[in-house]
Amino acid sequence: MSNKQTIFCGNNPKYLAKEFIKESNASNSASAFRIPSLVNAGGTLVAAIDKAATGADWGFIEIAVRTSNDAGKTWSDIKTIASPPARVISDSIDNTASAFYIDPCMGVAPNGDIVMLVTYFPESKGIHNKKLLETKTAYTKFDGMVCPLIYDRDGNHYIVLNDGSVLDSSKSKTPYTCNFAKGILAKDGEYVGNIYLNGAIGRSDSDGITTTFGAPLKTPKRSYVFMLRSTDKGETWSDPVDITGQVLNPAVDGPFFAVAPGTAATTQNGRMIFPLYTVKGTVCIYSDDNGHTFHRNSTVPYAAGKGEWVPVEAPKGELVAFSRERGYKKVTTSISTNNGIVWTKTKSAPFRAPHCQKNAIAIGDKVYVSAPSAKQREKGTINVGTFDYDKKGNLKGIKWDKEARISVNDGFFAYSCMAPVDDHTIGILYEDQPSSHIVFETFGV
Repeated sequence: MSNKQTIFCGNNPKYLAKEFIKESNASNSASAFRIPSLVNAGGTLVAAIDKAATGADWGFIEIAVRTSNDAGKTWSDIKTIASPPARVISDSIDNTASAFYIDPCMGVAPNGDIVMLVTYFPESKGIHNKKLLETKTAYTKFDGMVCPLIYDRDGNHYIVLNDGSVLDSSKSKTPYTCNFAKGILAKDGEYVGNIYLNGAIGRSDSDGITTTFGAPLKTPKRSYVFMLRSTDKGETWSDPVDITGQVLNPAVDGPFFAVAPGTAATTQNGRMIFPLYTVKGTVCIYSDDNGHTFHRNSTVPYAAGKGEWVPVEAPKGELVAFSRERGYKKVTTSISTNNGIVWTKTKSAPFRAPHCQKNAIAIGDKVYVSAPSAKQREKGTINVGTFDYDKKGNLKGIKWDKEARISVNDGFFAYSCMAPVDDHTIGILYEDQPSSHIVFETFGV
């Protein structure tokens, strides 16, 4: 064990005990934090996080990053890379007058780019108030392209083209233009509000962040999947881009279609596998062009598990997935032998975990799975296994080594994410408090 340090630290006593708030400073702090993601991009560790106004899974939530060029010994100052529009920004858990990003999942593309997927919600409480979510059609095809739809108060739909032009339901051009990813709607060149917000402007308790108001045309209230990209190892990032229309299956997915936070798997043949899920089950999406376009398998669920999951690649190219289940159960696993298209349930891992996200990475013939190991979100553990092949070279399963198990901490342990630091060291970024305290630690393997 070495180099244990706090990477993201809340500064609001509503969401973090004062003994921990003492660790906050200009390089690591905001009101609250949750949901870590961690990758090693060519020797640079990149840590991403939900940077939130509250300790809840709604309200004003941005995405922020820090980077390390010395194996996690020191880290850059915190940098916000995506901010949602908001009518009200406050530290009240009752404030829902904001769109929000949530649940970053990063992968390193074959060309070295970092590709991050995040879930994005219009002003709402997200999945935590399903009654607010809408089943309106969110996308349509026009001139061979998948285009988002926005609606007026009477339920009439409008088509947003790639160049920002807006067509009415008869496919006639309107005086509106729309930047869909940012939600900016203009009429005859004049800003008329944000399509992701509901009503009038409110207030902001945050310095330097302005609030805005809802537009007369609005997007359906549902979850969206946005993509950000860094071509310089996390130093700078693109604006978010909506990829929902590329991978959404409206017939089966419903209004909740979300990113499973943590890490993607980049395979030996160059495919990026990202984990998503719906209320009906898990979804696998993939990219063969460094994360510029995405596709999906057609099955929901893809195999086992009903919530967040994580994929890893075995030495001979098989993909193995570890899923979150409801209750304190053995960890469900699935396997794909055709690059993520078809998945089959396999024997569950012998260790148990509570209802909580878990993360996994594969290094050589070893696989490492991090999760709480108690009935509650406590006793963080990295389980260690070896991919086991028969004489014909077929993957039989994973041999788990109880003696190699790594104890991370005995107290609270919730969401986590791992990355290889070097050939003999793994790093883990994890929540060691219910909110707002994200720790990085390294272990020799």
